[in-house]
Amino acid sequence: MANESSSEYEKLYKIITDFFNTTFQNETDYEETIIVNIKQSSAKSKIQNKAGTSGTSVTVRNMFKATTKLNSSEVTKLIEDTMKGNSNFSSDSYEALSQCAIYDCDEATTTCQDTDEVTCECKSGFSKKNPEDKSCSGCDNTCSEEKHMHCVIDRNNVPVCQCLPNFQNKDGNCMECDVGYSGVNCNNNSLLILIIVAALCGALILGLIVGLIFTSLRANKRQRNPEKRHLLTEDYSNKRETPGHVSAINSAANDKIFPTIQTSNAAQVNRGFEMSSAYEMEPPTRILPERDYDDDAYEILSKGDGFRLQRRY
Repeated sequence: MANESSSEYEKLYKIITDFFNTTFQNETDYEETIIVNIKQSSAKSKIQNKAGTSGTSVTVRNMFKATTKLNSSEVTKLIEDTMKGNSNFSSDSYEALSQCAIYDCDEATTTCQDTDEVTCECKSGFSKKNPEDKSCSGCDNTCSEEKHMHCVIDRNNVPVCQCLPNFQNKDGNCMECDVGYSGVNCNNNSLLILIIVAALCGALILGLIVGLIFTSLRANKRQRNPEKRHLLTEDYSNKRETPGHVSAINSAANDKIFPTIQTSNAAQVNRGFEMSSAYEMEPPTRILPERDYDDDAYEILSKGDGFRLQRRY
């Protein structure tokens, strides 16, 4: 039936136009009747049941001049009176619709105003270029790439102005996303997660490197000290255990690396380097052998510290 080229549609169109031409034949302001919608109905009127035809629901729009004096209630009365004598229509099947119901204003972006004439007023946040438009748009001249905005179609098939990707709306202005955020309205934070993971991994690697360096230095220090201590101890032990070596080390200094030498007369030690004869190193109580040389040839000098020097002139 919706096929306008079918014979059924032509027959229905003729019945409807003849009916409304008869209804408004005395109204000079009447212009025409436009079929808006046709659909099959499961309900049948008494006349349709008798004729064996199926019920059909037809929505029409009657056009009048703008200067007409008729109102909607007067039009409804004329139609109902004509139906009473017409076999093609049931007298109780007519339903008057408001002008907004058939004017097709976009419900998502406009509000229909049925006053002197039907108009589609834009809702808040929407605008339209032409006053006759039945839908409004959220995109106007201010929606431009210079302001980081563009026009998109939302899930309700309504054009709206949004910020470009990687921008977000702050106080009516599209500003760049913060560090780590991206995408539409800066909802994607995958970059922020990546930055945090990279920072943690870097800190962990740095900590491992510092720990390895500290452990290596500490291990090298521990290895050097025992080796040095072992070499010094071994060398010192060899000297103490050499046969015929007279040790002048005190027993209390046996565990020291550099033992202390003890002596009873410090002057003897200091002058010991100047001695040239073993006889001069002996204490003054040593018994000297008899001289077998002439006293005139030598001069014996004695010193108060017990050492004697012999010089030959």
